[in-house]
Amino acid sequence: MKKVCFALLLWLFVNPAVLSAQHVKIATYDTLPPFAFTNKDGELTGIYIEIVKAALARMPDYTASFNVLPWARAKQEAAAGATFAILPPYFHAHDWLTETEPKRPYIWPYSLPLFTQHDVVVCNENAAPPVDTNFPMDYQGLRFVMARGDGRAGEQFFQLAKEKKVELKLLDKAESIISFLLLARADCTIMPRSVFSWYVKQMKQSGEYQKYDRNGVNLVEATTIFRNDGYLGYSDINAEQNFPFKKDFAIKFDIEIYKMKKTGVIQQIVERFIAKDNPQ
Repeated sequence: MKKVCFALLLWLFVNPAVLSAQHVKIATYDTLPPFAFTNKDGELTGIYIEIVKAALARMPDYTASFNVLPWARAKQEAAAGATFAILPPYFHAHDWLTETEPKRPYIWPYSLPLFTQHDVVVCNENAAPPVDTNFPMDYQGLRFVMARGDGRAGEQFFQLAKEKKVELKLLDKAESIISFLLLARADCTIMPRSVFSWYVKQMKQSGEYQKYDRNGVNLVEATTIFRNDGYLGYSDINAEQNFPFKKDFAIKFDIEIYKMKKTGVIQQIVERFIAKDNPQ
């Protein structure tokens, strides 16, 4: 026992950074692959998770843990100053405000953008409209399949569906949507580009993609309808008292994210989760 204690003390002596490293807690979700999810081994992973892990590995003054919460609860933690940061909010400094006056953003600052999410229309190549068409008006007459409860297509699209100017089928799972397209039972779908690519990759690895691709359907990205950046957002509630190191962390984190973008590290992380030969 004495030898173990001595060895531990010696290790700490030659690794003083272990004693001085500041620990931070980051609130996130685990329900949306490939962005942030729990894998089959029970490990938290995903594009945003691995980007932050890689940056932190380059920051010896800090360690971090991820606190997985429902997204609404994660926002509440940030609004209460109960967590150091939240991952990966879009930019909401204009509308995520404190309840008390004077109202101000409860998340500030935001890091450099970590990853740009694109909501895209993916279609059977034989049904896709010409490039640079107007969505959704130029998609009238086509058959769409989408996730139940997903409103990303916008009010104008759903009005067209209500008027029967586009046919709309609602399913519960992304895998079912892709299978529906491969069987040529629908012409197009709308979902985040990386989510589509991640599920295509998983289905190809399992053989499900080939099982449904009986008609030689080629799925292509028709247009992008929306773009959003994901960030690491820092709680700004009682930050001087609770997180006096926040400015130092934010600067060092952004420097590492900048370097990782320049050297292609972030793109390498992205490609671990989505297929190169599909929309990304």
